[in-house]
Amino acid sequence: MPEVDIGALADFPDGRGTPMQVGNRRLAIFRIGEQVYAIDDHCPHRGFPLHDGPISETTVRCRTHGSCFDLATGEVLRGPAKRGPQSYRIWTDTGRVLIDVL
Repeated sequence: MPEVDIGALADFPDGRGTPMQVGNRRLAIFRIGEQVYAIDDHCPHRGFPLHDGPISETTVRCRTHGSCFDLATGEVLRGPAKRGPQSYRIWTDTGRVLIDVL
């Protein structure tokens, strides 16, 4: 699947995650100011959603077991998760949010 237009930047609330199905992937889209991030919407530790986790700067914390992940890379910043969710290339163009889920 090539780049996909997933909506207007204004459709994504600032400082929060939004769950979204893109193709066969369940993603969590995070907007922080004008920057957007996309990761898989499940914690690799036990599969709980990440879109509703607390955000601090550019990290999200799994509400269930506390694992923290970098929104840009999916890197684990604090366990118990041993690996992070996949991150995706996402950007804005003339007010639209585009994502590459290849």
